[in-house]
Amino acid sequence: MAGPGTSDAGQHRSGRRRLELLGLAAAAALLLSRPDLATLAAGLGLFLWGMTHLEEAIKRLSGGTLDRWLHAATRHPGRAIGVGALATAVVQSSSLITLLAMSFVSAGLVALPGAIALLFGANLGTTTGAWLIASLGLRFDLAHYAMPLLALGLLGRYRLSGPPAGIAALLLGIGLLFLGIDFMKLGFEAWQDGLRLDGLAGDRLWHWPLFVAIGIVATVVMQSSHATLLLTLTALASGQLPYLPALAIAIGANIGTTVTAVLGALSAGVAARRLAGAHVIFNLVTAVVALALLVPLAWLVDALAELVGLAATAWPLKLALFHTLFNLLGIVLMLPWIPQLAGLLERRFPEPTRLPPSQARYLDSTALNHADTAVAAMEQECRRLDRRAYHLLCSAILLPSAEVIGHPPERQAVAARIDPDAWPGIDTRYQERIKPLLTEILEFQARLDVPLTDAQQARLDELQERSLRMVEAVRLGEVLQRSLLRHAAPASPLREAHDDLRLAIATGLNRLAEEKEATAIATPVEEIRRHWQHELAQRLREHRLDPWLASSLMNDLHQASRLIATLTETSCASQCADNHTHIT
Repeated sequence: MAGPGTSDAGQHRSGRRRLELLGLAAAAALLLSRPDLATLAAGLGLFLWGMTHLEEAIKRLSGGTLDRWLHAATRHPGRAIGVGALATAVVQSSSLITLLAMSFVSAGLVALPGAIALLFGANLGTTTGAWLIASLGLRFDLAHYAMPLLALGLLGRYRLSGPPAGIAALLLGIGLLFLGIDFMKLGFEAWQDGLRLDGLAGDRLWHWPLFVAIGIVATVVMQSSHATLLLTLTALASGQLPYLPALAIAIGANIGTTVTAVLGALSAGVAARRLAGAHVIFNLVTAVVALALLVPLAWLVDALAELVGLAATAWPLKLALFHTLFNLLGIVLMLPWIPQLAGLLERRFPEPTRLPPSQARYLDSTALNHADTAVAAMEQECRRLDRRAYHLLCSAILLPSAEVIGHPPERQAVAARIDPDAWPGIDTRYQERIKPLLTEILEFQARLDVPLTDAQQARLDELQERSLRMVEAVRLGEVLQRSLLRHAAPASPLREAHDDLRLAIATGLNRLAEEKEATAIATPVEEIRRHWQHELAQRLREHRLDPWLASSLMNDLHQASRLIATLTETSCASQCADNHTHIT
């Protein structure tokens, strides 16, 4: 029977749906009554839709190249800024580069200072969008070029596959962008008698923050600084907006882009939150300085425009120049402070002192955005699962992991007295430490929905297979542990054989942790198994061992062989994958 809480939640959802329908109805009525507004809104929608297609096409066509390119660039701040700017200019999406940088940091691929420098470059690269719109989008009839691009893109998208489909998606995105810009120009031209902002020319103190706020809100709502700048440029070109307020809106658009980083960091780990904090600080500092120096920067823009031969009334191109100048100013001011900024953010967002063993550390949702970061996150998390499995396998053979991992196990550790109460069942610890982590790994891989190369897909399959084999080895260890505990007393007839077997398995685990060859892992157990099979036959003939106990020992030897064979296959798969990675 449903409780009052369920009823309240249902009523809340129903009320929200009614409000949404009312909002849509009001918007439809407004657009039907104002064709100029409808044209403007259609242009904005087409532009945003085109940006989405363009971003997806570039991710599909890059095949991880963009990821590796940016990853390599973060080793030096100057190079990171240049590559971040160039990459953003190519993909025309600072949000894509921002989320990619967050993925790198969350997956542990790059250090925070390098990722911060990459973000600085992305901010500079996003200014190329204003240059393209101002120099081409507002001066040419883009609809003439949009139609063939749309036709080719739509046909290719539904008829082609593989890289040609990616090219078709790219053409479709560019065609939508062109058509959106043309529609917005038409909308502003038809809106000559509509809302005008000439009265807010910036001669009062509160005008500047107002226009900055307009830029912030517009960018937050549309989730695209390019869309905000397109609106601003077209309004400026059509005379709907004065020049200085347009500069203030451009400053606000820069601040609005930080919302994407903040939203991306909410569901991510500590590293991504640090990077989002750096993005917010950089954009706020840059905006404050640009707003304080708005008039001097406008004078500088006029001087530079005159120097390069721009017309005095080329307001869109001047806005693009201003946008570039104040972002360059921000980089010049903040570049020397990158190490201090990284240190401040690391103190403000410290790593948790201790993560629960079952909680994934690297499987942030941001890593799912790109193939390379997803694979890197999976590799690091699978290594954590391996370490958990090693510790449980040490418990399975009744040895502290400190006696097995890190240095070769010794005979005296194996011969020490065994207290059965000190060794909890493997199943309990498996349910607490291994299974939840394995569940997160499998769920993460199932959620991965980005184009993968054959090598990346093969690596993910190998990682999954390795993790499942480690779990299988733990399950085999659980069965072995029960027998070892039953015969743990010093006077037990099986204690000698069990000690030999425990030492052999411990040696194999030690070699596995050191990533030695599979044969080195299996050899100690196989030698002990052959020795005790011969010894069993000898003792049974001499009536020195009960046949019932002998059969138990045979089962234990077989169980140990199965366990070590599973670990050997895991090691072989890992080494083959590493060799393949080095070759490619």
